[in-house]
Amino acid sequence: MNHKLKTLAALLLFSYGLMLYLALLQTAPGEPLQFHADAPVWLTLQAVLSLWLSRKTDNLLWATRQPPSPLRRYTQSFGLSLLLFVGLMTLLQLIIDLATQQPTVAQQYLRISLMYLLVHSLIAGADLLWRALQQQQQQQLELLKVGQQNQRYQLQLLQQQLDPHFLFNNLNVLSVLIHKNADQAEQFLDQFADIYRYQLQQGSKPLVTLSEELMFAKQYLALLQQRFPRSFRLQNNVLAEQSAQWQLVPCSLQLLIENAVKHNCASASEPLEICLEVQQEQLIVRHLLRPKAFAQPGTGTGLANLAERCLALLGRPLDIVKNEQFIVRVPLQAS
Repeated sequence: MNHKLKTLAALLLFSYGLMLYLALLQTAPGEPLQFHADAPVWLTLQAVLSLWLSRKTDNLLWATRQPPSPLRRYTQSFGLSLLLFVGLMTLLQLIIDLATQQPTVAQQYLRISLMYLLVHSLIAGADLLWRALQQQQQQQLELLKVGQQNQRYQLQLLQQQLDPHFLFNNLNVLSVLIHKNADQAEQFLDQFADIYRYQLQQGSKPLVTLSEELMFAKQYLALLQQRFPRSFRLQNNVLAEQSAQWQLVPCSLQLLIENAVKHNCASASEPLEICLEVQQEQLIVRHLLRPKAFAQPGTGTGLANLAERCLALLGRPLDIVKNEQFIVRVPLQAS
């Protein structure tokens, strides 16, 4: 009801403004203003009828079928409602003239039809254009909402892939330690529980701070030392203020360290050093490339998973370079 009252007030204001403008045009300089106070009221009633016909026609035309495009919908609605309004108002004027025995001149009714055409074009045309713009905006919002839902769904799928990937690789480590040393296996299991807890808690988040990831990477490397004593080193060149300043995709470092361990030769005498530093909104993870002759088979979800999550969440891809070194540039976002 409040919306209808606002519409009526707007139409009344429009009618008064239009009639005042026409009166000013028809009044010669120095003559009194010829303005009839009831004229805007009649024009308002005509505008209300024009608006009602336009919306009713639009609803009836497209109630049971889908329009091919918003432009065609509102063009057809406007054209049909225009014919109805001009025809109805001209016929009404003719009936009034006949009832009051006024002379009926074709040229006069042509001018009347043109006037009603102008009224309908201004009122109904503006209303239909406004509704078309609103519909287009609503469609864009719905498409954006669908796109966001699809993105969230894709991220959930990627995170669900990550859980078995992480679990599978570390259970392989545990199975080896059980046969080698039961005490080491028990210690490994305790540490693994702490790390897996982090993976479950943080892995579901979109982004985590770099400081959290660095702490997790340190714990994860300590876990690996039980299987590969002194074979891997983590050289952290990230400054404290940098680690608090940036965010990244959770479990990125765990995946990259795991990838280095899986595919590269390392020993206590020749340890593999994994270096970390921040450059140009990227976390640089680098180490020498020492491919194993027989690498442990993997599930194939590690780097591909990380690359897809970086692209989906940060809009930037994972950059990988292979030469004498294996270098991965992980995109960062300011906290």
